[in-house]
Amino acid sequence: MKRHQGVNRYFLAVATILSVLLVISLSLAGCGSDEPSNGAGAVLTIEQALASEPGETIKVSGAIVATGSGADREIVLASALMESYPPQAGGAILPVTGLDLESLVGLSSTEGQPDLAPVTWSDYQVVLGGVIKDGVLEVQSTPQVVEATSGDVQVRFSPVTEPLTAGTTVWWAFDVQNNGSEPVILTFSSGQRADIVLSQDGEEKYRWSADKAFTEAIETFTGAPGQIFPIVLNDEFGVAPGDYDLVATVTATVGPEGTAQPLPELTMTVTVY
Repeated sequence: MKRHQGVNRYFLAVATILSVLLVISLSLAGCGSDEPSNGAGAVLTIEQALASEPGETIKVSGAIVATGSGADREIVLASALMESYPPQAGGAILPVTGLDLESLVGLSSTEGQPDLAPVTWSDYQVVLGGVIKDGVLEVQSTPQVVEATSGDVQVRFSPVTEPLTAGTTVWWAFDVQNNGSEPVILTFSSGQRADIVLSQDGEEKYRWSADKAFTEAIETFTGAPGQIFPIVLNDEFGVAPGDYDLVATVTATVGPEGTAQPLPELTMTVTVY
C-alpha cells in the first residue's frame, strides 16, 4: 500500500510520544509466555523462540520493525522499541522471513519521507506463527483481519495478539486508508478513536471504552490520497474464556460537515482462552 509522503505534524508528534511510552509496555508484555488452556498453543517470547529447536513450529510475540525498502528491507520481531523516531528494534531480536507487511493492520511508517530513514513498525505486540530455522522465523500465519469500505475509505481491524488469553494484555489494531484521488476528512467527536465490544448471545460482556475517560474536544484529520491513519488500543483483558461476537468501530465520521457519515462497523468471531 502506498503511504502518503506528507505526514500531518500533529500526528507525527503523537507517534513520537507513543513510541517512547511503549518501550516499557512492550518490554513488560514480552516478559512471559501465555499458555492457553484448550489447545491454542503457547505464545513464546523472543528469547524463548530463539532457544527453540530448529524446525519447530511456534507462535511468538513481539513488535515488528522493518528497515529499508524493496528487496533490501529487513524485518525483525523485537522485545522492545528504542526511544527514537523512527523507532529501532531493542532487546531480544528475531529476524523473520516470508512476512507480507500488508497483511498486518495498524502499522506506522516513515516511508516516503525524504528527511527520515524508511522504517515501518508496530506500536503493539503482534503474534506471528511459523517455523524457526537457524534463528530465523519463517512466517506461516498472521492474525485475522476484517475490512470494510465507505466510499473511498477503507477500514481494517485485527486482534493482533491472537490467541486472546484471559488475564493478559490484549492489543487491538485498526487502520483507515484513503483510496481515493481527493483528500478525505475524518472527524472525531472526542479523544476516543475506536471501540471494541464483545458479546455472547446478544449480551454485552466487554467494552474497551467502558472504564476510560476521553477529552471532549472535536478533532479532525485530513487524509491525503493513499494516506493511512493507524489506531492502536490495548487493555488488561478481564474476559472469561469462551467464544464471542466482536464488533470493532472507528469512532469517526467521514466527509465534510453536514454530509459526514459514520465509518462501517467491522465484525468477527473470536475465542478467548
